Amino acid sequence: MSEEIEFVNDPAPGGEMTAFETWIAAVTKPNAATFEKIAAQPGATTGKAFLWAALASLITAFFGALAQSVGAGQSMEMMRQFLPPEVAREIPMGGGGGFAAGISALICGAPLGAIFGVIFFAIGVALILWVSKMFGGTAEFEKMAYVFAAIMVPVAVINAVMSLLGMIPFIGILFGLVSFAVSIYSLVLHVFATQAVTGLDTGKAAASVILPWLVVFIFLCCCLAIGIGVMGATMGEVFDQINQGLY
Repeated sequence: MSEEIEFVNDPAPGGEMTAFETWIAAVTKPNAATFEKIAAQPGATTGKAFLWAALASLITAFFGALAQSVGAGQSMEMMRQFLPPEVAREIPMGGGGGFAAGISALICGAPLGAIFGVIFFAIGVALILWVSKMFGGTAEFEKMAYVFAAIMVPVAVINAVMSLLGMIPFIGILFGLVSFAVSIYSLVLHVFATQAVTGLDTGKAAASVILPWLVVFIFLCCCLAIGIGVMGATMGEVFDQINQGLY
C-alpha cells in the first residue's frame, strides 16, 4: 500500500499550516511540490507575505547591527594594543558606547528599514514574475510573494546567527562560508518556488530567478565603474592643482 509523503507537523486534512510550519517546510523540503502546497494555503495572501518580509528585514537589521557593534569593539581592543599607553588610555574599553549607539540607531531606524525591506522585496518579486511570464509562466504576484516570503524568514534567521558566529576569532571564516552556502541554497529554493507557482520547467524557472539579478548586478558594476572613473578624474585634477601650487 502506497503512502503519501507528509510534511513535518503537517496539519490535519483541510487545515492550514501555521507560519512556523510553513517556514520549516520551505527550507527543509526543497522541491516544487512543497511550494505548490504552500501556495495553495488559504492564508497565502500578499499582506501576510509583506508582513513576513518586514519581519525578515528586522531580523537582518538587528543582528547585522549587533555583529557590527561586536566587531567595532574587537577592532578597538586590537587598536589599543598598537597605540602608545597614554593614547590607548583615552580609548573606551569594550566598545560599549558603539554597541549602545548601534542599538539606538537600530531602534530608531527599524520601521524605516522594514518599509524599505518590503519595497525591495516587492520589486524583486515583480521582476522575477515579469521574466517568468516572458518564458510563458502563469503565476500571480500574491502566490509568488507568499512562497518567497516563506523562504525569506528562516534564511534571514540562519544568516543572522551566522553573522554573529562569524565574529568568533580564527574560526569565524568557517561560519562565513556556511552563510555563503546558505545563500546558494536559498537561490535553489527560489528556483523551486518559481517552478511551483509558474508551471515552468527547472531551466526556465532558474533563468527567471537569475536573469533579473544578473541585470541588476551588471548595472551596479557599470555605475561603480563610472563612479570610479569620475572620482579618479576629479582626484587627478585636485593633485594637479596641488602640484601647480607647490611649484
